[in-house]
Amino acid sequence: MLTKEFKKYFSYFVFVVLGFFPFIDYFIRKFNLPFSNLWDDAFIALTFLVSLFVGAKKIKKLLNNPTFLFAVLFLSMSLFSLYFNNYSIFIYINEARILFEPFFIYVAILLLEPEKEEIHFFIKSFVLSCCLLSLHGMYQYITKVPTPPEWVDKDLEGGVITTRAFSILRGPNILGDYLELSLPLPLIYLFKEKSQLKKALWAIPFLVIGGGLIVTLSRSAWISSAFSIFVSAFWLSHLLGIIVILVAGMLLVFVKPIRIRILSLFTRTYLEKSMGSGGRIYQWTSGIINTSEHPLLGTGLGTYGGVASYSYGFVARRSIDSAYIKVLSETGWLGFISFVPWVSWGVGSILTRFRDEKDVIFLFIGAGLLAFLLNLFTQNIFIAMGQGTAVFWALTAVGIVYHN
Repeated sequence: MLTKEFKKYFSYFVFVVLGFFPFIDYFIRKFNLPFSNLWDDAFIALTFLVSLFVGAKKIKKLLNNPTFLFAVLFLSMSLFSLYFNNYSIFIYINEARILFEPFFIYVAILLLEPEKEEIHFFIKSFVLSCCLLSLHGMYQYITKVPTPPEWVDKDLEGGVITTRAFSILRGPNILGDYLELSLPLPLIYLFKEKSQLKKALWAIPFLVIGGGLIVTLSRSAWISSAFSIFVSAFWLSHLLGIIVILVAGMLLVFVKPIRIRILSLFTRTYLEKSMGSGGRIYQWTSGIINTSEHPLLGTGLGTYGGVASYSYGFVARRSIDSAYIKVLSETGWLGFISFVPWVSWGVGSILTRFRDEKDVIFLFIGAGLLAFLLNLFTQNIFIAMGQGTAVFWALTAVGIVYHN
C-alpha cells in the first residue's frame, strides 16, 4: 500500500517537472541555484532509479518492448563505431549523453506505469506550460523584442520580419520544438468533452499554442505541425482534413510573414545560400559524402556536428540541420537502421492503438510526436532541446502505457 501511494505521488512529481520543464530549467539556471548545470541530469537519474525500485517486477517486460530493444541495438552500433574509428572517448560520451540520457524517462514511465488520471495531469500540465510560453512569445513578437541578427535573413525577409518569438528558451526553433509537441494535445479534450462550453474552452489553448507557433517563424515546425494536424484531422474525417488545408492556405495567402518565410524557400537567393559553405544543403551533402566514405559505421557518434565535434575540430559548425543525416554520417547505415525505429516505433504503436481503440488521446499524442519526428529532417532537435527531449520520450511512454 505504501509503495502504491509513493508511486502515485512520485509520478505526479515527475510529471510536474516534465510538464513545466522549460520554466524549471530557466529559473534554476537564471538564479544560479546550487548544481544548476546538473539538475536535469540528477532529475533523470533519480526518476530512473526510483522507477527501478517501484517497478522492479516489470523490468523483464522491457525485453518485449521494441523501442527499448532498438535503443540497445543503436547503442551497440554506436559503440562498435567508437571502437573501429578509435577517436576520443570524451566526444562519444558527450554525444551519447545527449541522445540516451532523456530516454531513461521513457523506461522510467514504463516501469512506473502511471494511472490514467496521472497521465491526463501530465498532458494538461504540458499544455498549460506551452500556453504560457506561447503568450510570452506573442508578447515578444508584438513588442518587437530585439533578437540576434542571424535569426532573420535580411536578404530575403528584411523590412518585413524584424523579430521572432523565443520566450524563455535559447531560440525560436527550440520554442517551435516544444509547441509542435503540444499543439494537438488540447484537441484530445475538445473531442472528448460532451459539453459545448468545455469544447469551446479547450479550443482556446489550441489557438494560443498555434499563435505562439506562428510567431516563432520556424518553418520546419510550421510544416511538421501542419502535416501532422492534417493527417490526424483527415483520419477523423475527410471534411476536417479539407478544412485544415483551407485554413493553412488562408494563412499562407493573408499572413505576410508566413507567406514570405515559406515562399523564400523557392527563391534562387535561398538556394544559393543553402548550397554555400555552412548552408543547409551544403551540410546535408557533406553528410551524405561522409556516409559514402564510411558506409557501415560512419565516423563515430559525435564527430559530425555538436559542441564536442566542433571543439575538437571535426566540423566547422556547432550543429548540423538534420538529426537523421547526422546519425547516418556518424554511425553509418548500421546505426541509422537501428536509430530510426528506436525513435519512431513507439509513435507507430500509439497511432495503431487509435486505429484499434478509436480513442483520440492516441491520435493527438501521436500527431505531436509525428511532428517532432518530421522536424528531425531539418533540425537536430536532440542537441537543440538537450534534456528537454525527455518530454518527447515521456509522451511516447504515456501513449504506450495509457489504459482506460
